[in-house]
Amino acid sequence: MDPVAEIKSRLDPVDYIGRSTRLQKAGRNFRGLCPFHTEKTPSFYVFPDRGTWRCFGSCGEGGDLFSFVQKRDNIEFRDAMKVLAAEAGVELTAESAQKRTRHDRLASIVSAAVDYYQHRLAAPEGADAREYLVEKRGLRQEAIDAFRLGWAPDEWRGLRDYLEGRGYEESDILASGLLVESESGSQPYDRFRGRVTIPIADDRGVFVGMGGRGLHGEEPKYLNSPQSELFDKGRTLFGLHLAGPAIKEAGTVVVVEGYMDVMGPWQAGFHNVVATMGTSLTEQHAGILRRYARRVVLAMDPDAAGLAAAERAGGLFIALDSLEKMAQSARSADAFVANTELELRVAPLPAGKDPDEVARENPAAWANAIDNASTYADFLLHRIMGAETPESPLEARRLVDRLKPVLIAVRDPVERSMYIQRVAAHLGVSESAILDRIRPRAAEGRRAPAPRERGQLLDPTAEEHLLVLLLHHPELRTDLRILPPTIFSNALDRELFNAWMTGHDFDEPPGEDPVAMHGARLKASRFAPLTADMARKEAQNKIRYILRERAIQHQLAITEQVAEAEKKLGTRAVMEAANEAWMSALPTDRVTELAETVIEQMELGLSIHRREEFGRP
Repeated sequence: MDPVAEIKSRLDPVDYIGRSTRLQKAGRNFRGLCPFHTEKTPSFYVFPDRGTWRCFGSCGEGGDLFSFVQKRDNIEFRDAMKVLAAEAGVELTAESAQKRTRHDRLASIVSAAVDYYQHRLAAPEGADAREYLVEKRGLRQEAIDAFRLGWAPDEWRGLRDYLEGRGYEESDILASGLLVESESGSQPYDRFRGRVTIPIADDRGVFVGMGGRGLHGEEPKYLNSPQSELFDKGRTLFGLHLAGPAIKEAGTVVVVEGYMDVMGPWQAGFHNVVATMGTSLTEQHAGILRRYARRVVLAMDPDAAGLAAAERAGGLFIALDSLEKMAQSARSADAFVANTELELRVAPLPAGKDPDEVARENPAAWANAIDNASTYADFLLHRIMGAETPESPLEARRLVDRLKPVLIAVRDPVERSMYIQRVAAHLGVSESAILDRIRPRAAEGRRAPAPRERGQLLDPTAEEHLLVLLLHHPELRTDLRILPPTIFSNALDRELFNAWMTGHDFDEPPGEDPVAMHGARLKASRFAPLTADMARKEAQNKIRYILRERAIQHQLAITEQVAEAEKKLGTRAVMEAANEAWMSALPTDRVTELAETVIEQMELGLSIHRREEFGRP
C-alpha cells in the first residue's frame, strides 16, 4: 500500500477532525461549526464513508484528511503527509532521497570520465582518433567540442586509476558502467579501450553513459555503456540536450539511428536531430519527445536495413512482423497516437546514404526530405504494396487484407479515403471494392467485449476522469485558470491539479513522489482522442457533474436532519415553520434553525437541476 492510502486507512477522519471542531452525528454523517470561518449555524460536514469533509457555508472549503491538515496548519501537501504519517505511525522512506544522491554520484563519475577522455583526445596519443574524426568522418572542431568527443587509449586501467585518484570508489565506478568485472577474478578493468568516446547525456545535459567507436574494424563497431540504474537506452535520446531549443523552434524532431547521424546534420546546421542508439522508439521516448514537438520524423536509409529500422522505430504504432501483429498494433494505434499526441512521419533518404552523409553533402536534399516526409501510414502502405501490381484477383485480395489493419487505423476519414484512392489506383479496382473488403463483417460486430486493457483505470472517480482529460489536453489550462482546486476532494488530486496548472505534464519518471506517481498513473490511462473544442466541452460537463454531485451530497445530508426533526416534531410543524420563514415571518427561536435548514434543502433541490457552466454568468 502506498503511504497516502495507508495513512488514510489508519486514521478515522471523524476522530481526527473532531479535535478541531465539535462534531455531532447527523444521520450517517457528522456536522459541526466550520473551523475555518466564523458561523453560528453549523455548515461543516464530515462524511466518514468517503473520508472527506466539506463546509457548505461561506468558505466553501473541503477535501480529505490531507487537505484538512494543509488548511488548518497552512502547510504544503508533503508537510501534511509528514504530520499525518506521524499520527498514523506510518514510516516515510528516505529511499527516494538516497537514490537521488546515488544517481548524482554516478553521474559525476561519468562526467569525470568525459573530461579524462577529452584530454586524451587532445594529447599526442589521440592523433589517430583526431584524424579519424576529421578526415574520415568530416567533423569540424566545433562539433567535436560540442559533443565532448574523446579518446580512450588502449589501456586496461587508465580510466580506473584516474577516477580512483580523484576519490571515487571502485564499486561506484563499476555501477556507472565504465569498468568491467574480470572473469578471472582479478581487478576490474576499463570498458572502453582503443576507441573514440561519445558521451551520452540525458535531456538536462547530465552525462549518464558512453559510446565507443573502434578505429580499425573492432567488434562490436560501436560499444555502449550497459543498462544500469543511471543509463537506460529506452529512456535516453542521444543529442537531445543540444537539440532541445532547435526542436521547439522548428516544431519537428528528426529521429535517426546512430551518433554520427546526429553529429553530421548538427554540423550542417540542422540541430533538431536525436538518435535512439540502435533501439526501437519506446513509449518513454515518445513521452520525452512530446514535451518538445508534436511532429516526429524518422530519417532512415531506404535500403533493407534502414527500412527495417524505421519499422522497428514505429513498432509501437503499427508493426509489420506478421499479419497478426499488424492487426493487434493497428487496433491500439489510434489510442496510442491520441495519448502521445505525436504526428509520426518517415523521410526515406537517397539509397545508400546515411543521414550523416546526406545532411553534409546535400543540405537541400536533407531539408526537402524532412519537410516532405510521408505520414507513417503512407509509408507503411507503400512498403506493403511495393512497386509491382498483383497479377491475379487472389493476390489483390491478399494484398488488401494485408493493408486492412493500416487503413482501419487511420482515424481521419478524409485521410483514410485518400489512402483508399491510392490503393484502388495501384490495384486497378474501384474504391468501393476496397471499402467493402476492409469493412467489418456482421459477425465481427457481435464479438464479446474486449477485456480491460492495461492502462485503463479501475473504478475511476469523476474527479479522476477530469484529471485524465486535463493531462491529455494541456491547452485547457487557459480555460480553467479560475477553477478552484477545491473542486477536487482528494488532496492528491488537488496537488496534481495545482502542478498541472503550473505546467507540469507528468512525462518524467515519477520516482517515489506520490503526486508524480498519481499523475503518471492517470496519464498512462487509455483515453479517447478529442479535438480541443470537444475536450473543452467534456471538461465543462465533468465540472458540472462534480458540482451537481456535491450539491446532491449536501442535500442528502440535510434531508437526514429534516427527517429526524419530523420524527420529533411532526411533518406538519416542520413545514409550518419553514413556510413562515419563507414568507418572511420570524419563526420562534426553537425552530429558526430548522426552518433555515428546510429552506436550504429546497434551494439545493432547485440548484441541482440548473444547467450552469463553470466560469460563465
